[in-house]
Amino acid sequence: MSDNKEFLYKIEYLVDKNVNFLFGSGASAEYIPTLRINEHDSYETILTDKKLEPFQNFIYWHYYKQIISRTFCTFPEEDFEQEKYNKTFESYCNFIQELVDFLNRRSANQIKRANIFTTNYDLFFEKAADKLQEKNKFNLNDGSLGLIERYLNISNFHISCWHQGTHDQYRYELPTINLIKLHGSVSWIKENDNTIKITYPTILPDNLNKEIDNDISLKDVLNAYESYGIDSLSEFVGLSKQDKTDLSNFFECYKKLALVNPTKKKFEETVFQQHYYQALRLLSYELEKPQTVLVCFGFSFKDEHITEIIKRSLTNPTLKIFIFCYKQSTKDEIKSVIDDSRITYFCPNNQKFKINFTEFYNYIFQLYESKDIVCTNS
Repeated sequence: MSDNKEFLYKIEYLVDKNVNFLFGSGASAEYIPTLRINEHDSYETILTDKKLEPFQNFIYWHYYKQIISRTFCTFPEEDFEQEKYNKTFESYCNFIQELVDFLNRRSANQIKRANIFTTNYDLFFEKAADKLQEKNKFNLNDGSLGLIERYLNISNFHISCWHQGTHDQYRYELPTINLIKLHGSVSWIKENDNTIKITYPTILPDNLNKEIDNDISLKDVLNAYESYGIDSLSEFVGLSKQDKTDLSNFFECYKKLALVNPTKKKFEETVFQQHYYQALRLLSYELEKPQTVLVCFGFSFKDEHITEIIKRSLTNPTLKIFIFCYKQSTKDEIKSVIDDSRITYFCPNNQKFKINFTEFYNYIFQLYESKDIVCTNS
């Protein structure tokens, strides 16, 4: 790949490489809302506001109802939500199918493994893989081992699977996709300070699916906060004693989910948790390997800790980074944070076109040519 401003992408850039993907919230944005609440506020900003600490349980309850509950990826009841869910789920299924086919085309002396790093909590990758494994031989490695009781350990990402003939006459490697969740998952339960158990619920957990009598919206609360200040907020919200008890019980259950919550102190809260630290280190190790490619989709590079790891990895002279930009302005936003000649941007060539999940996997696996996407490394 040259230093020219534009070039023609070919799937051969991935064929003999150590392939890694980095997915952010944009991958699931069709179904799962972003952290933004209104024009001025996001869950990250209000959970960091010390004046709002007395309302922490109330805010987390809204956060769960609006966002986290969707990340369990249970099939929604409303028709208009079902359409969004099905479209998102289909995109994940198609991506994994294409990735498995790509790995299967590798020669016998090439490792049939790819890594997916994601900051998303949701279970779309797991549910899509589960569906595809009915007809495909591959392994989605979520980092856990066990049968009835499954527990997470970073060393499990170094496991490969082989299919062996009945009489040991031959064996071949099954494609393995490592799914490394950098910010945790709703399938992760903290059993104690050192142990994370993985379980995949088919319905929303009862201990989290709580209702309170107060039906005031979070937007109204924030508008009142801006207009009248913190002193009048308790009276405005008007939580009953029972509501406060229910919210307290909810938050105690919520804290058992092994998630990196959207606060400014999120890294401080997890830096001493062994798995989170090792997952970030695994990303660093993979990017330091020779002939490595990192493909980014739906990731904004606003996570300073992950971005810093990627910046440091640019000392690897053979590393290539492919960044897919949802819209034209996304490129400048990302370039203001991280920029290097080995970073290639895949951008819409007009303001109307958007690179959604479908456009992404069709382009990266070259299922068809798109004249609406331009590739530049400047």
